[in-house]
Amino acid sequence: MGVMAGHDAVLDLVYETSVDPTLWPRLLERFAGLMGGHAAALRSYDLLSEAGAVMAVGLDAEVLDGQFRNFASRNPLKSSPEQLRQMAKADFRYVPGMKRDVEWLPKSEFERTEYYNDLYRPLDIHADISIGFASANAVWTGVDVYRAKSQGAFTDEDIALCEALLPHLVRAWKLSRKFADARGVGEALADFVDASPHGLFILDGAGLVQHVNSTGRRLLARPNGLQLVGGRLCAGAPDTTRQLHGLIERAGRRDHGPRIGGSLALANPGGLRPLSLTVAPMRAEQASPLFDGPAVLVCVTDLEASVSLPQERLRDLFNLTPAETRVAVALFEGLDPKLAAEKLDVSVWTVRRHLAEIFAKTQTGSQAALARLMMRTLGAGAG
Repeated sequence: MGVMAGHDAVLDLVYETSVDPTLWPRLLERFAGLMGGHAAALRSYDLLSEAGAVMAVGLDAEVLDGQFRNFASRNPLKSSPEQLRQMAKADFRYVPGMKRDVEWLPKSEFERTEYYNDLYRPLDIHADISIGFASANAVWTGVDVYRAKSQGAFTDEDIALCEALLPHLVRAWKLSRKFADARGVGEALADFVDASPHGLFILDGAGLVQHVNSTGRRLLARPNGLQLVGGRLCAGAPDTTRQLHGLIERAGRRDHGPRIGGSLALANPGGLRPLSLTVAPMRAEQASPLFDGPAVLVCVTDLEASVSLPQERLRDLFNLTPAETRVAVALFEGLDPKLAAEKLDVSVWTVRRHLAEIFAKTQTGSQAALARLMMRTLGAGAG
């Protein structure tokens, strides 16, 4: 560990960050300085579109993210389309590593490109090194360190130090993701999500899937149905995928406009009835360093599978009486007040009285709104 001699404080910070993701900006700043750079960015993005999430120090993250997206098709510092297609395959195995811009093409040639002159030069970037942590479904995650022209090129000593730090950074990233998965969506909500009989997918504001429950993973394993492509949820047919992405975009919009959800039916391979899919906006409670909100919840229900709503949770969350809970469950299952009364062996007027109390306690005004609320809070919703 000769190269790391004298850098114990940096290693301490690396592993502190693994259990406290709020320390990532501090770590990025320290790492950039250690590498002789003026800026650094933690990025997780689609290798084709370069859409994703960015955390940066020394540069404005929004500007950096926007520029990378705008110049995605003109980026000479990336793999070929064929290599990217290979990286998108489920069986692709990524090996963490690092690569400097000069390893893609000579500096003199790079300086003549539009990418360098219109993206790098205005941001005072002359040299960069990318340290890859992970790559799956053509979504790359890692750290870029940038140097200004006045700071010169990365030296052999810089590279040796980076190589020594690489396994520690990768390990810290993986640990931080485990902590984020465990508590990132809120411990209580995580319990609901993972116990739900519905397929639940939590997405970040860029539409990248951050969390999938066990039912969701089973749905993804079915052939010719839902799938993850480039970290994004896709349907079996292109038209349906476009509709789905439109709903997700509206639910996760980052401007000041209204965030609204919606529903659609999906083809159910091997089933007679379609899958029911609901998209709903939710608050970002994610502890992940790249999860900056807003967040989106996608709920997929197999209409041919039996579903039971956890009555105890429903009662405790909304302070419902046992009778009100039974009525709420009946309504959630799609029964109207008359049919609910028949099922529960009470009068329709009793059901309507309970319904009024349920709407008041849950601050909803319709059966559909009540169902959406239960889907959001319990992780169990209908389309």
